[in-house]
Amino acid sequence: MTLRLISPLLLVLLMAGCSKDQDATNPPVCEEGLISVEAYAAADTVTYTELDETGLLYRILEPGSAERPTLSSEVTVNYVGSVTNGRVFDQSRNGPVTFPLSNLIKGWQLGIPLVGRGGKIRLLIPSGLGYGSQGSCRFGQCSICPDSDLVFDIELVDFAG
Repeated sequence: MTLRLISPLLLVLLMAGCSKDQDATNPPVCEEGLISVEAYAAADTVTYTELDETGLLYRILEPGSAERPTLSSEVTVNYVGSVTNGRVFDQSRNGPVTFPLSNLIKGWQLGIPLVGRGGKIRLLIPSGLGYGSQGSCRFGQCSICPDSDLVFDIELVDFAG
C-alpha cells in the first residue's frame, strides 16, 4: 500500500522537474569551439559565395539538372548537418528523406533551390537562418545550441512540385 502512494508522488515530482520554468533558470550546457560561418569559410581551402547579402554562404559541388525546386516543392535529399566545430547533429541514415521545402529552416529554403536534381551543395547557415536563439533543445539537452551557425552537405536526389 505504501509503495502505491509513493509511485504517483514520485511521478508528479519528476513531471514538475521537466517544466519550462526549469529550462529558463537552468539553460542548457552547450559545447565550446563553435565559430561563425564567416570564420569557418575563411579557414576552409575553398571559396564560398554569399547569397544576396542574406549571410548564407554556399558552395555548389555539383549543379545537377537545369530544373530547380521552389519553396512549394517536396525535396528528397541525402544530408549531413553539423555545427562549426564538426560535430554531426543530424543526417539521413537509411537513404534519402523527403520534406516539404516550405517546412524547413530558412537556410535550406534559400540554398536548396540553387541546385537541380542530382545536385550537391554545402551550405554555411548563420544562426538567424537556422534555429536562431531557440536552438533545438528538449529537456535541457540540445542537439543544436542556441545561436549556433550550421554546416550542411546536401545532395538533392529529387523533387516534386
